[in-house]
Amino acid sequence: MTKSIYAEKEQSDGVRVLVSRYYPRGIKRDRFDRWVRNASPEIPLLKQYKSGAIDWAEFTKRYKAQMRTSPESKNAIQDLAGLVQDRKTVTLLCYEKEGENCHRNILKQLVESALKRSEK
Repeated sequence: MTKSIYAEKEQSDGVRVLVSRYYPRGIKRDRFDRWVRNASPEIPLLKQYKSGAIDWAEFTKRYKAQMRTSPESKNAIQDLAGLVQDRKTVTLLCYEKEGENCHRNILKQLVESALKRSEK
């Protein structure tokens, strides 16, 4: 499951994991259970997308490449997949609002793929 960190906290969220490189403004630490920075886009990539230098399709391609090649990012995916296996319900959080382009939706797919590979 994915949500904006600004969305109301619900019991059904399970373990709430912040997957943002930067700490969201105005958010207290009780709004999430863990912060996994290495599951977010690296700073140069994030800046390129936010400035409009690259579009969403290019951002997606580069973010997936980062997650496949960076040891820290690969570990973050494995840690999140392990958390899903242990706890069943995990909610990925970022500061983008629902319905907007956000890496947390791509990350969710990557974690689900990692889980499928581990089941084989």
